[in-house]
Amino acid sequence: MKNLKSFPFERNRYFYGKLLSVEDFETEQKYFNDKRRTINRFLFGSGVVCGLGVVEVDDESISVERGLALDFAGREIVLDEPAVRKITELEGYGGEQDADYYYLCLEYREEAAELMHNVAGTAGKNSSEYNKYKEGYRLFVTREEPEREIFTPSRLYEERNTVYRGHGIQISQVLPRFLEQGKEAVLRVEIECAGQKDVSFEYELDLSFLTSGEGSRAHVSFHQQEMQERYQLEIPIKAAGVPDVQAEASLVKDSFRIQIGGREYRDAGGCVSRAAISGLDGYEALQEQYYKTAMDYIMGNTFQQGIYLAKIQVVRAGGVCLIEHIEPLPFGQKIMHTELSSAMIGRLADDVKRLKQSVMSGAAGKQGEEGEKPLRAAYGEVVFEVGQMRAGEILYSDEIVHGLGFGPVTIELSYEVESGFAKDSQIMFGDASLFQSPSGFTASLGAKLEPAEGTFEIGMRIVKNGNAKRVRVHWTALRNEIRKPLSAKKKHIFIQPDNPNVFVGESVVFTAVLEGFTDERLKWKVKDSNGGTINKNGKYTAPQTPGIFHITVSSTAFPKVQASTFVVVRERE
Repeated sequence: MKNLKSFPFERNRYFYGKLLSVEDFETEQKYFNDKRRTINRFLFGSGVVCGLGVVEVDDESISVERGLALDFAGREIVLDEPAVRKITELEGYGGEQDADYYYLCLEYREEAAELMHNVAGTAGKNSSEYNKYKEGYRLFVTREEPEREIFTPSRLYEERNTVYRGHGIQISQVLPRFLEQGKEAVLRVEIECAGQKDVSFEYELDLSFLTSGEGSRAHVSFHQQEMQERYQLEIPIKAAGVPDVQAEASLVKDSFRIQIGGREYRDAGGCVSRAAISGLDGYEALQEQYYKTAMDYIMGNTFQQGIYLAKIQVVRAGGVCLIEHIEPLPFGQKIMHTELSSAMIGRLADDVKRLKQSVMSGAAGKQGEEGEKPLRAAYGEVVFEVGQMRAGEILYSDEIVHGLGFGPVTIELSYEVESGFAKDSQIMFGDASLFQSPSGFTASLGAKLEPAEGTFEIGMRIVKNGNAKRVRVHWTALRNEIRKPLSAKKKHIFIQPDNPNVFVGESVVFTAVLEGFTDERLKWKVKDSNGGTINKNGKYTAPQTPGIFHITVSSTAFPKVQASTFVVVRERE
Protein backbone atom coordinates (compact mmCIF):
# COMPACT_ATOMS: atom_id res chain seq x y z
CA MET A 1 0.00 0.00 0.00
CA LYS A 2 3.07 2.24 -0.01
CA ASN A 3 3.41 2.33 -3.81
CA LEU A 4 2.92 6.01 -4.69
CA LYS A 5 2.65 5.50 -8.44
CA SER A 6 -0.97 6.11 -9.51
CA PHE A 7 -0.82 5.78 -13.29
CA PRO A 8 -1.89 3.92 -15.32
CA PHE A 9 -5.22 3.06 -13.71
CA GLU A 10 -5.92 -0.68 -13.76
CA ARG A 11 -8.86 -2.51 -12.23
CA ASN A 12 -9.95 -6.12 -12.07
CA ARG A 13 -12.09 -7.70 -14.76
CA TYR A 14 -14.28 -10.38 -13.23
CA PHE A 15 -15.57 -13.50 -14.95
CA TYR A 16 -16.97 -16.83 -13.85
CA GLY A 17 -14.20 -19.28 -13.08
CA LYS A 18 -11.58 -16.59 -12.34
CA LEU A 19 -9.12 -17.60 -9.62
CA LEU A 20 -8.69 -14.60 -7.27
CA SER A 21 -5.27 -14.15 -5.69
CA VAL A 22 -3.79 -11.73 -3.15
CA GLU A 23 -2.57 -9.61 -6.06
CA ASP A 24 -6.12 -9.23 -7.39
CA PHE A 25 -7.46 -7.95 -4.08
CA GLU A 26 -4.52 -5.54 -3.74
CA THR A 27 -5.22 -4.28 -7.27
CA GLU A 28 -8.85 -3.70 -6.26
CA GLN A 29 -7.83 -1.55 -3.28
CA LYS A 30 -5.11 0.29 -5.18
CA TYR A 31 -7.45 1.28 -8.02
CA PHE A 32 -9.93 3.05 -5.76
CA ASN A 33 -7.21 4.58 -3.58
CA ASP A 34 -5.37 5.92 -6.64
CA LYS A 35 -8.56 7.40 -8.11
CA ARG A 36 -9.45 9.19 -4.88
CA ARG A 37 -5.93 10.41 -4.26
CA THR A 38 -5.59 11.69 -7.82
CA ILE A 39 -8.78 13.74 -7.40
CA ASN A 40 -7.45 15.04 -4.07
CA ARG A 41 -4.14 16.06 -5.60
CA PHE A 42 -5.45 17.66 -8.81
CA LEU A 43 -8.54 19.40 -7.46
CA PHE A 44 -7.40 20.39 -3.98
CA GLY A 45 -3.59 20.21 -3.78
CA SER A 46 -1.68 19.44 -0.61
CA GLY A 47 -1.80 21.09 2.80
CA VAL A 48 -4.15 21.61 5.74
CA VAL A 49 -7.86 21.23 4.94
CA CYS A 50 -9.13 22.18 8.39
CA GLY A 51 -8.01 22.21 12.00
CA LEU A 52 -4.45 21.13 12.93
CA GLY A 53 -3.81 24.37 14.80
CA VAL A 54 -0.75 24.29 17.05
CA VAL A 55 -1.25 25.81 20.51
CA GLU A 56 1.06 26.13 23.49
CA VAL A 57 -0.01 23.97 26.43
CA ASP A 58 2.81 25.01 28.74
CA ASP A 59 6.35 26.35 28.39
CA GLU A 60 7.66 23.04 27.04
CA SER A 61 4.64 21.40 25.37
CA ILE A 62 2.40 21.95 22.38
CA SER A 63 -0.94 20.53 21.29
CA VAL A 64 -1.84 19.82 17.67
CA GLU A 65 -5.62 20.17 17.41
CA ARG A 66 -7.90 17.77 15.55
CA GLY A 67 -7.96 18.22 11.80
CA LEU A 68 -7.47 16.91 8.28
CA ALA A 69 -4.67 17.39 5.74
CA LEU A 70 -3.77 16.05 2.29
CA ASP A 71 -0.15 15.21 1.56
CA PHE A 72 1.87 15.50 -1.66
CA ALA A 73 0.37 12.24 -3.00
CA GLY A 74 -3.25 13.09 -2.15
CA ARG A 75 -3.32 10.83 0.91
CA GLU A 76 -5.55 11.89 3.79
CA ILE A 77 -3.91 12.56 7.16
CA VAL A 78 -6.44 12.63 10.01
CA LEU A 79 -5.95 13.61 13.63
CA ASP A 80 -9.17 12.54 15.30
CA GLU A 81 -8.06 13.82 18.70
CA PRO A 82 -5.55 16.45 19.88
CA ALA A 83 -1.93 15.33 20.05
CA VAL A 84 -0.01 16.78 23.01
CA ARG A 85 3.79 16.55 22.81
CA LYS A 86 6.82 17.99 24.57
CA ILE A 87 9.22 19.66 22.15
CA THR A 88 12.16 17.67 23.48
CA GLU A 89 10.35 14.35 22.95
CA LEU A 90 9.48 14.92 19.29
CA GLU A 91 11.34 12.96 16.65
CA GLY A 92 14.08 15.06 15.08
CA TYR A 93 14.87 17.09 18.20
CA GLY A 94 18.63 17.06 18.67
CA GLY A 95 19.11 19.35 21.62
CA GLU A 96 21.21 21.85 19.66
CA GLN A 97 22.15 24.63 22.07
CA ASP A 98 22.28 27.25 19.31
CA ALA A 99 18.87 26.37 17.84
CA ASP A 100 16.37 29.20 18.34
CA TYR A 101 13.51 27.66 16.35
CA TYR A 102 12.13 24.37 15.02
CA TYR A 103 9.64 23.56 12.28
CA LEU A 104 6.86 21.19 13.36
CA CYS A 105 6.00 18.86 10.48
CA LEU A 106 3.29 16.29 9.78
CA GLU A 107 3.60 13.23 7.50
CA TYR A 108 1.34 10.36 6.46
CA ARG A 109 2.23 6.99 7.94
CA GLU A 110 0.68 3.57 7.79
CA GLU A 111 1.65 0.40 9.60
CA ALA A 112 0.59 -3.22 9.66
CA ALA A 113 -1.75 -4.13 12.51
CA GLU A 114 -3.71 -7.02 14.07
CA LEU A 115 -1.39 -10.03 13.98
CA MET A 116 -3.27 -13.24 13.24
CA HIS A 117 -2.65 -16.87 12.32
CA ASN A 118 -1.99 -17.69 8.66
CA VAL A 119 -3.90 -20.87 7.86
CA ALA A 120 -1.81 -21.37 4.71
CA GLY A 121 1.53 -21.03 6.52
CA THR A 122 3.70 -23.87 7.73
CA ALA A 123 4.75 -24.34 11.30
CA GLY A 124 7.46 -21.91 12.28
CA LYS A 125 7.42 -20.17 8.88
CA ASN A 126 4.86 -17.57 7.76
CA SER A 127 2.50 -18.91 10.39
CA SER A 128 1.43 -15.38 11.37
CA GLU A 129 0.53 -12.34 9.25
CA TYR A 130 -0.83 -8.90 9.90
CA ASN A 131 -4.50 -8.62 9.04
CA LYS A 132 -4.82 -4.84 8.39
CA TYR A 133 -3.06 -1.62 7.54
CA LYS A 134 -3.65 1.16 10.05
CA GLU A 135 -3.39 4.67 8.64
CA GLY A 136 -1.91 7.31 10.92
CA TYR A 137 0.53 10.16 11.05
CA ARG A 138 4.02 11.12 12.12
CA LEU A 139 4.87 14.35 13.95
CA PHE A 140 8.47 15.52 13.93
CA VAL A 141 10.58 18.65 14.13
CA THR A 142 13.32 19.82 11.80
CA ARG A 143 15.59 22.81 11.36
CA GLU A 144 15.53 22.43 7.57
CA GLU A 145 13.25 24.45 5.32
CA PRO A 146 11.37 22.69 2.49
CA GLU A 147 13.79 21.25 -0.07
CA ARG A 148 11.46 22.00 -2.97
CA GLU A 149 8.83 24.57 -3.76
CA ILE A 150 5.63 24.15 -1.77
CA PHE A 151 2.37 24.61 -3.61
CA THR A 152 0.26 27.36 -2.06
CA PRO A 153 -2.58 29.43 -3.55
CA SER A 154 -0.29 32.48 -3.70
CA ARG A 155 2.19 30.53 -5.86
CA LEU A 156 -0.32 30.75 -8.69
CA TYR A 157 -0.17 34.51 -8.93
CA GLU A 158 3.03 35.59 -7.14
CA GLU A 159 6.70 34.75 -7.51
CA ARG A 160 8.72 34.83 -4.29
CA ASN A 161 12.53 35.04 -4.30
CA THR A 162 15.01 35.26 -1.45
CA VAL A 163 17.26 38.31 -1.47
CA TYR A 164 19.12 37.50 1.76
CA ARG A 165 19.00 34.85 4.46
CA GLY A 166 21.27 34.67 7.47
CA HIS A 167 21.90 35.82 11.06
CA GLY A 168 18.20 35.41 11.88
CA ILE A 169 17.13 37.68 8.98
CA GLN A 170 15.27 36.74 5.81
CA ILE A 171 14.49 39.25 3.05
CA SER A 172 12.10 38.14 0.30
CA GLN A 173 11.03 39.86 -2.90
CA VAL A 174 7.50 39.20 -4.19
CA LEU A 175 6.35 40.14 -7.70
CA PRO A 176 3.02 39.32 -9.41
CA ARG A 177 3.53 36.55 -11.98
CA PHE A 178 1.31 38.30 -14.51
CA LEU A 179 1.21 41.99 -15.41
CA GLU A 180 -1.09 43.81 -17.81
CA GLN A 181 0.77 45.92 -20.34
CA GLY A 182 0.98 49.60 -19.41
CA LYS A 183 -0.65 49.04 -16.00
CA GLU A 184 0.62 49.74 -12.49
CA ALA A 185 1.46 47.06 -9.92
CA VAL A 186 3.35 46.64 -6.66
CA LEU A 187 6.59 44.83 -5.89
CA ARG A 188 6.70 43.78 -2.22
CA VAL A 189 9.78 43.33 -0.04
CA GLU A 190 9.04 41.23 3.07
CA ILE A 191 11.42 41.16 6.04
CA GLU A 192 11.49 38.58 8.85
CA CYS A 193 13.71 39.58 11.79
CA ALA A 194 13.31 36.64 14.23
CA GLY A 195 14.16 38.70 17.29
CA GLN A 196 17.05 40.68 15.80
CA LYS A 197 17.46 44.35 16.74
CA ASP A 198 18.98 47.34 14.94
CA VAL A 199 18.56 46.04 11.37
CA SER A 200 18.93 48.16 8.25
CA PHE A 201 19.69 47.38 4.62
CA GLU A 202 19.60 48.84 1.14
CA TYR A 203 20.08 47.64 -2.44
CA GLU A 204 19.37 48.60 -6.04
CA LEU A 205 17.08 46.85 -8.53
CA ASP A 206 17.67 46.92 -12.26
CA LEU A 207 14.27 46.89 -14.03
CA SER A 208 13.64 45.38 -17.45
CA PHE A 209 10.30 46.21 -19.14
CA LEU A 210 9.37 47.85 -15.83
CA THR A 211 9.68 51.38 -14.50
CA SER A 212 9.65 52.80 -10.98
CA GLY A 213 8.83 56.51 -11.03
CA GLU A 214 10.44 57.68 -14.23
CA GLY A 215 13.49 55.42 -14.23
CA SER A 216 14.51 51.83 -14.90
CA ARG A 217 16.06 51.42 -11.46
CA ALA A 218 14.50 51.16 -8.00
CA HIS A 219 16.18 51.84 -4.67
CA VAL A 220 15.13 49.64 -1.75
CA SER A 221 16.02 50.73 1.78
CA PHE A 222 14.88 49.70 5.25
CA HIS A 223 15.69 50.73 8.81
CA GLN A 224 14.17 48.97 11.81
CA GLN A 225 12.47 51.54 14.03
CA GLU A 226 10.66 49.24 16.45
CA MET A 227 10.83 45.64 17.60
CA GLN A 228 8.70 43.50 15.29
CA GLU A 229 9.11 40.11 13.69
CA ARG A 230 7.77 41.04 10.23
CA TYR A 231 7.91 44.14 8.05
CA GLN A 232 6.77 44.90 4.51
CA LEU A 233 7.84 47.49 1.93
CA GLU A 234 5.82 48.29 -1.20
CA ILE A 235 7.50 49.61 -4.34
CA PRO A 236 5.16 50.97 -7.06
CA ILE A 237 6.08 49.75 -10.53
CA LYS A 238 4.58 50.04 -14.01
CA ALA A 239 4.65 47.43 -16.76
CA ALA A 240 5.87 48.40 -20.21
CA GLY A 241 3.26 48.85 -22.91
CA VAL A 242 4.65 45.86 -24.80
CA PRO A 243 2.81 42.52 -24.78
CA ASP A 244 4.27 39.01 -24.70
CA VAL A 245 7.57 39.90 -23.01
CA GLN A 246 9.11 38.91 -19.70
CA ALA A 247 9.70 41.67 -17.16
CA GLU A 248 12.54 41.38 -14.64
CA ALA A 249 13.58 43.08 -11.41
CA SER A 250 17.23 42.08 -10.81
CA LEU A 251 19.43 42.76 -7.81
CA VAL A 252 22.30 44.99 -8.95
CA LYS A 253 25.64 43.29 -8.24
CA ASP A 254 27.50 44.59 -5.16
CA SER A 255 24.67 47.01 -4.31
CA PHE A 256 23.37 45.03 -1.33
CA ARG A 257 24.53 45.79 2.19
CA ILE A 258 22.90 45.01 5.52
CA GLN A 259 23.74 46.06 9.05
CA ILE A 260 22.73 43.83 11.96
CA GLY A 261 23.57 44.99 15.45
CA GLY A 262 26.24 47.37 14.15
CA ARG A 263 27.99 44.79 11.92
CA GLU A 264 27.82 45.03 8.13
CA TYR A 265 27.36 42.14 5.70
CA ARG A 266 27.27 42.08 1.90
CA ASP A 267 26.82 38.37 1.12
CA ALA A 268 23.51 38.50 -0.79
CA GLY A 269 22.99 36.03 -3.59
CA GLY A 270 21.72 36.88 -7.04
CA CYS A 271 17.98 37.56 -7.04
CA VAL A 272 15.84 37.99 -10.13
CA SER A 273 12.05 38.39 -9.99
CA ARG A 274 10.20 37.73 -13.25
CA ALA A 275 6.70 38.45 -14.53
CA ALA A 276 4.91 37.88 -17.83
CA ILE A 277 3.46 40.98 -19.53
CA SER A 278 0.46 40.49 -21.78
CA GLY A 279 -2.69 42.19 -22.98
CA LEU A 280 -4.74 40.22 -20.45
CA ASP A 281 -5.42 41.31 -16.90
CA GLY A 282 -3.83 39.31 -14.10
CA TYR A 283 -6.80 37.03 -13.45
CA GLU A 284 -7.29 36.12 -17.12
CA ALA A 285 -3.56 35.45 -17.55
CA LEU A 286 -3.56 33.30 -14.40
CA GLN A 287 -6.38 31.12 -15.74
CA GLU A 288 -4.75 30.70 -19.13
CA GLN A 289 -1.38 29.72 -17.66
CA TYR A 290 -2.84 27.34 -15.07
CA TYR A 291 -4.74 25.21 -17.58
CA LYS A 292 -1.62 24.94 -19.74
CA THR A 293 0.85 23.93 -17.04
CA ALA A 294 -1.05 22.34 -14.12
CA MET A 295 -0.63 18.73 -15.33
CA ASP A 296 3.13 19.04 -15.82
CA TYR A 297 3.57 20.80 -12.49
CA ILE A 298 1.59 18.30 -10.42
CA MET A 299 3.11 15.26 -12.11
CA GLY A 300 6.59 16.70 -11.70
CA ASN A 301 6.22 17.52 -8.01
CA THR A 302 5.08 14.27 -6.44
CA PHE A 303 7.85 14.08 -3.86
CA GLN A 304 8.13 13.09 -0.23
CA GLN A 305 7.80 16.24 1.87
CA GLY A 306 6.02 16.89 5.14
CA ILE A 307 3.41 19.54 5.86
CA TYR A 308 4.92 22.37 7.89
CA LEU A 309 2.33 23.04 10.61
CA ALA A 310 4.22 25.65 12.63
CA LYS A 311 7.48 27.45 13.26
CA ILE A 312 8.21 27.27 16.99
CA GLN A 313 10.55 29.93 18.40
CA VAL A 314 12.37 28.61 21.48
CA VAL A 315 14.74 29.89 24.15
CA ARG A 316 17.23 27.95 26.24
CA ALA A 317 17.23 28.16 30.03
CA GLY A 318 19.63 25.91 31.92
CA GLY A 319 19.44 23.07 29.43
CA VAL A 320 15.65 23.33 29.14
CA CYS A 321 13.99 24.17 25.82
CA LEU A 322 11.16 26.70 26.39
CA ILE A 323 8.56 27.83 23.86
CA GLU A 324 8.67 31.56 23.14
CA HIS A 325 6.31 31.96 20.16
CA ILE A 326 4.39 29.76 17.68
CA GLU A 327 3.92 30.89 14.08
CA PRO A 328 1.21 28.80 12.33
CA LEU A 329 1.74 27.48 8.79
CA PRO A 330 4.97 29.40 8.06
CA PHE A 331 4.89 28.37 4.38
CA GLY A 332 1.15 28.82 3.86
CA GLN A 333 0.31 25.15 3.26
CA LYS A 334 -3.47 25.51 3.26
CA ILE A 335 -6.10 24.02 0.99
CA MET A 336 -8.83 26.42 -0.06
CA HIS A 337 -12.40 25.16 0.00
CA THR A 338 -14.50 25.90 -3.07
CA GLU A 339 -16.18 28.91 -1.45
CA LEU A 340 -12.89 30.18 -0.04
CA SER A 341 -11.22 29.72 -3.42
CA SER A 342 -13.89 31.88 -5.02
CA ALA A 343 -13.30 34.52 -2.38
CA MET A 344 -9.54 34.36 -3.02
CA ILE A 345 -10.01 34.73 -6.77
CA GLY A 346 -12.41 37.60 -6.22
CA ARG A 347 -9.87 39.32 -4.00
CA LEU A 348 -7.15 38.81 -6.60
CA ALA A 349 -9.37 40.27 -9.29
CA ASP A 350 -10.10 43.27 -7.07
CA ASP A 351 -6.38 43.81 -6.46
CA VAL A 352 -5.57 43.64 -10.14
CA LYS A 353 -8.40 46.03 -11.09
CA ARG A 354 -8.16 48.35 -8.10
CA LEU A 355 -7.32 51.34 -10.31
CA LYS A 356 -10.75 51.23 -11.96
CA GLN A 357 -12.27 53.45 -9.31
CA SER A 358 -15.18 54.61 -11.40
CA VAL A 359 -16.67 51.13 -11.48
CA MET A 360 -16.18 50.68 -7.75
CA SER A 361 -17.67 54.11 -7.01
CA GLY A 362 -20.71 53.31 -9.11
CA ALA A 363 -21.24 50.03 -7.28
CA ALA A 364 -20.85 51.75 -3.92
CA GLY A 365 -23.40 54.43 -4.87
CA LYS A 366 -25.90 51.86 -6.02
CA GLN A 367 -25.62 49.80 -2.86
CA GLY A 368 -25.80 52.96 -0.77
CA GLU A 369 -29.14 53.76 -2.38
CA GLU A 370 -30.39 50.32 -1.40
CA GLY A 371 -30.00 51.16 2.28
CA GLU A 372 -26.62 49.52 3.04
CA LYS A 373 -24.44 51.15 5.71
CA PRO A 374 -21.36 52.46 3.88
CA LEU A 375 -19.46 53.50 7.03
CA ARG A 376 -18.90 51.99 10.47
CA ALA A 377 -17.17 53.76 13.33
CA ALA A 378 -15.70 53.03 16.75
CA TYR A 379 -14.55 55.49 19.40
CA GLY A 380 -12.34 55.56 22.46
CA GLU A 381 -9.67 57.43 24.37
CA VAL A 382 -6.26 56.87 25.95
CA VAL A 383 -4.72 58.93 28.78
CA PHE A 384 -0.97 59.61 28.82
CA GLU A 385 0.77 60.84 32.01
CA VAL A 386 3.19 63.58 30.84
CA GLY A 387 3.97 65.50 34.04
CA GLN A 388 7.67 64.56 34.09
CA MET A 389 8.17 64.18 30.34
CA ARG A 390 10.45 66.43 28.31
CA ALA A 391 10.38 67.56 24.70
CA GLY A 392 11.47 64.84 22.28
CA GLU A 393 10.30 61.92 24.41
CA ILE A 394 7.87 59.40 22.89
CA LEU A 395 5.03 57.55 24.59
CA TYR A 396 3.14 54.52 23.26
CA SER A 397 -0.24 53.12 24.19
CA ASP A 398 -1.04 49.47 24.78
CA GLU A 399 -2.49 47.49 21.89
CA ILE A 400 -6.08 48.69 21.27
CA VAL A 401 -8.83 46.48 19.78
CA HIS A 402 -10.94 48.79 17.61
CA GLY A 403 -13.80 46.28 17.22
CA LEU A 404 -14.37 46.77 13.47
CA GLY A 405 -12.95 43.40 12.47
CA PHE A 406 -10.02 42.62 10.17
CA GLY A 407 -8.73 44.60 7.23
CA PRO A 408 -7.94 48.28 6.64
CA VAL A 409 -9.57 50.98 8.74
CA THR A 410 -8.88 54.72 9.07
CA ILE A 411 -7.67 56.00 12.45
CA GLU A 412 -8.29 59.66 13.34
CA LEU A 413 -6.61 61.16 16.43
CA SER A 414 -6.97 64.32 18.53
CA TYR A 415 -5.92 65.35 22.03
CA GLU A 416 -6.78 67.68 24.89
CA VAL A 417 -4.54 68.70 27.79
CA GLU A 418 -5.08 68.66 31.53
CA SER A 419 -2.81 71.08 33.47
CA GLY A 420 -2.98 70.46 37.20
CA PHE A 421 -6.68 70.70 38.09
CA ALA A 422 -7.45 72.85 35.03
CA LYS A 423 -8.47 71.34 31.74
CA ASP A 424 -7.46 72.92 28.43
CA SER A 425 -10.71 73.68 26.62
CA GLN A 426 -9.09 73.21 23.22
CA ILE A 427 -8.96 69.95 21.29
CA MET A 428 -6.08 69.71 18.83
CA PHE A 429 -6.25 67.90 15.47
CA GLY A 430 -3.55 67.39 12.85
CA ASP A 431 -0.36 69.48 13.14
CA ALA A 432 -0.78 71.09 16.58
CA SER A 433 2.45 73.09 16.20
CA LEU A 434 0.52 75.55 14.02
CA PHE A 435 -1.35 76.82 17.09
CA GLN A 436 -0.49 78.10 20.55
CA SER A 437 -1.85 76.11 23.48
CA PRO A 438 -2.77 77.83 26.78
CA SER A 439 -1.05 74.99 28.64
CA GLY A 440 2.19 75.37 26.69
CA PHE A 441 1.96 71.75 25.59
CA THR A 442 2.36 70.58 21.97
CA ALA A 443 2.59 67.02 20.67
CA SER A 444 2.44 65.06 17.43
CA LEU A 445 0.37 61.88 17.18
CA GLY A 446 0.55 58.77 15.04
CA ALA A 447 -1.12 55.37 14.85
CA LYS A 448 0.12 51.97 13.68
CA LEU A 449 -2.62 49.65 12.40
CA GLU A 450 -2.41 45.82 12.39
CA PRO A 451 -5.08 44.87 9.78
CA ALA A 452 -4.61 41.13 10.30
CA GLU A 453 -5.15 41.46 14.07
CA GLY A 454 -7.92 44.08 14.18
CA THR A 455 -5.82 46.24 16.52
CA PHE A 456 -3.77 49.43 16.50
CA GLU A 457 -1.30 51.34 18.66
CA ILE A 458 -1.03 55.10 19.33
CA GLY A 459 2.30 56.92 19.58
CA MET A 460 2.76 60.47 20.90
CA ARG A 461 5.94 62.54 20.55
CA ILE A 462 6.19 65.53 22.92
CA VAL A 463 7.22 68.66 21.01
CA LYS A 464 6.87 71.12 23.90
CA ASN A 465 5.79 70.71 27.52
CA GLY A 466 4.92 73.56 29.86
CA ASN A 467 2.94 72.53 32.92
CA ALA A 468 0.77 69.74 31.48
CA LYS A 469 0.07 66.79 33.79
CA ARG A 470 -1.81 64.43 31.51
CA VAL A 471 -3.02 64.30 27.93
CA ARG A 472 -6.25 62.63 26.83
CA VAL A 473 -6.05 61.27 23.28
CA HIS A 474 -9.37 60.66 21.48
CA TRP A 475 -9.42 58.10 18.66
CA THR A 476 -11.99 57.33 16.00
CA ALA A 477 -11.76 54.24 13.80
CA LEU A 478 -13.68 54.31 10.51
CA ARG A 479 -14.36 51.46 8.12
CA ASN A 480 -16.05 51.63 4.76
CA GLU A 481 -18.18 48.52 4.70
CA ILE A 482 -20.63 47.95 1.87
CA ARG A 483 -22.09 44.47 2.09
CA LYS A 484 -24.24 42.57 -0.30
CA PRO A 485 -27.11 40.66 1.28
CA LEU A 486 -26.28 36.98 1.75
CA SER A 487 -28.51 34.00 2.35
CA ALA A 488 -28.97 32.59 5.84
CA LYS A 489 -26.77 29.63 4.94
CA LYS A 490 -23.76 31.92 4.56
CA LYS A 491 -23.87 33.63 7.93
CA HIS A 492 -20.67 33.10 9.92
CA ILE A 493 -18.93 34.38 13.03
CA PHE A 494 -15.14 34.33 13.41
CA ILE A 495 -13.45 34.94 16.78
CA GLN A 496 -10.25 36.96 17.13
CA PRO A 497 -7.79 36.22 18.69
CA ASP A 498 -7.96 32.45 18.19
CA ASN A 499 -6.60 30.17 20.92
CA PRO A 500 -4.85 32.91 22.98
CA ASN A 501 -2.56 32.27 25.95
CA VAL A 502 -3.06 34.24 29.19
CA PHE A 503 -1.82 34.00 32.77
CA VAL A 504 -4.14 33.23 35.67
CA GLY A 505 -6.25 36.25 36.62
CA GLU A 506 -5.38 38.12 33.40
CA SER A 507 -7.88 39.42 30.85
CA VAL A 508 -8.11 39.33 27.06
CA VAL A 509 -10.69 40.98 24.80
CA PHE A 510 -12.29 38.77 22.13
CA THR A 511 -13.84 40.35 19.05
CA ALA A 512 -16.35 38.73 16.71
CA VAL A 513 -16.10 39.26 12.95
CA LEU A 514 -19.51 38.90 11.30
CA GLU A 515 -19.96 37.60 7.78
CA GLY A 516 -23.32 37.67 6.01
CA PHE A 517 -25.23 39.77 8.56
CA THR A 518 -24.86 43.09 10.39
CA ASP A 519 -26.84 42.59 13.61
CA GLU A 520 -24.11 42.94 16.25
CA ARG A 521 -26.10 41.64 19.24
CA LEU A 522 -23.99 38.75 20.53
CA LYS A 523 -24.02 36.38 23.49
CA TRP A 524 -20.62 35.34 24.90
CA LYS A 525 -20.26 32.33 27.18
CA VAL A 526 -17.59 30.28 29.00
CA LYS A 527 -18.76 26.67 28.66
CA ASP A 528 -16.50 25.23 31.39
CA SER A 529 -17.47 25.61 35.00
CA ASN A 530 -14.84 27.56 36.95
CA GLY A 531 -13.33 28.51 33.59
CA GLY A 532 -13.34 32.26 34.19
CA THR A 533 -15.85 34.93 33.20
CA ILE A 534 -16.66 36.86 30.04
CA ASN A 535 -18.83 39.96 29.76
CA LYS A 536 -21.22 41.05 27.02
CA ASN A 537 -18.44 42.95 25.23
CA GLY A 538 -16.19 39.89 24.93
CA LYS A 539 -13.78 40.73 27.77
CA TYR A 540 -12.62 37.44 29.27
CA THR A 541 -11.04 37.22 32.73
CA ALA A 542 -9.12 34.04 33.48
CA PRO A 543 -9.64 32.08 36.71
CA GLN A 544 -6.95 31.56 39.33
CA THR A 545 -6.40 27.96 38.20
CA PRO A 546 -4.62 26.98 34.96
CA GLY A 547 -6.28 24.98 32.21
CA ILE A 548 -7.77 25.07 28.72
CA PHE A 549 -11.27 26.56 28.60
CA HIS A 550 -13.94 26.70 25.89
CA ILE A 551 -15.32 30.12 24.79
CA THR A 552 -18.43 30.41 22.58
CA VAL A 553 -20.29 33.27 20.94
CA SER A 554 -23.68 33.21 19.25
CA SER A 555 -25.85 35.74 17.45
CA THR A 556 -28.94 36.91 19.33
CA ALA A 557 -30.80 37.48 16.05
CA PHE A 558 -29.65 34.17 14.50
CA PRO A 559 -29.06 31.73 17.42
CA LYS A 560 -27.82 28.96 15.14
CA VAL A 561 -24.92 31.12 13.96
CA GLN A 562 -22.17 30.33 16.47
CA ALA A 563 -18.41 30.14 16.82
CA SER A 564 -16.01 28.89 19.46
CA THR A 565 -12.37 28.99 20.48
CA PHE A 566 -10.17 27.87 23.35
CA VAL A 567 -8.11 29.94 25.76
CA VAL A 568 -5.03 28.47 27.45
CA VAL A 569 -4.60 29.75 31.00
CA ARG A 570 -1.11 29.28 32.46
CA GLU A 571 0.46 29.87 35.86
CA ARG A 572 2.98 32.66 36.26
CA GLU A 573 6.55 31.58 36.82
